[in-house]
Formats: sequence, structure tokens, C-alpha cells
Amino acid sequence: MIAHVTTPSRDANALLALTIVLILTTWSFFGRFSVVVAAAGIATSVWLHWWYRRHPAFLARSAPDRRPQMLNISAIHVGGDAAGLAFVVGCVVIFMMGLPPLRWFVLTSALLAVGFAAAVIWWHRTHSVWSDDSPTVLRP
Repeated sequence: MIAHVTTPSRDANALLALTIVLILTTWSFFGRFSVVVAAAGIATSVWLHWWYRRHPAFLARSAPDRRPQMLNISAIHVGGDAAGLAFVVGCVVIFMMGLPPLRWFVLTSALLAVGFAAAVIWWHRTHSVWSDDSPTVLRP
């Protein structure tokens, strides 16, 4: 069996270049991990190629007048409740534990965010032109 060899496109070359730059810039953090993940990725791709050559799949074709089904991300409800806050705080704590040099950055960012939120709340309380006078949690 003769394999058909094609030349890589500009997009493939750009992706390869970006991957090499990513590996080189993160080598001090993820050196050994990057090597293991790259080896596992190559092994997985070889196995998937081997599997597909022995078990080819054919995609079902839909009618030409039908649009393909798409995920509408705006239809997903995300609640702004205590569980969401706990999730975000947990993610930030895990992030800070994983990258200790960024602790001061995260702490400063959190303090600035709280200050900005307080300034926005103060603005809306003192400038009723920009907000209606309906009762809220902070303004009964």
C-alpha cells in the first residue's frame, strides 16, 4: 500500500511553530510533564490512526436543506449564587496553590476588583439617573 504524502499547509506550519514556542516558554514550569504528555499524545494519535484504518467510520449525511445542529452557548443558564461564588473562590485558591509566584498578583487583582465593585455600587446609589429606583438586595 502506497501512502499519499501531502505538503503541510501554512496553518499546520503555524500550529507547529506555536506549539514549539509554547513548549520552550513553559519548559521551566512543565519540562518533564511536557515530554510525557507529548509522548502520550503521539502514542494516542498513532493508535487512533491504526484503529481508524481497520475500522473506518462513515458520517451520516443530512438533507441538504437542513442546517446542522449547533450548540447555543447563550441558552446555557449560569446562576450567580453562592455555589458559583464557592466554585470561583475554589478555582482561585487552587490556582494560587499551584503557582506560588502569582499569589501577590492574584491578591492585588482581588483587592482591585473589590474596590472597583464598591465604586460601581456607590456610583449607582448616588446617581439615580443611571439606575431605576427599584429595590435591590443592597438598597431596600
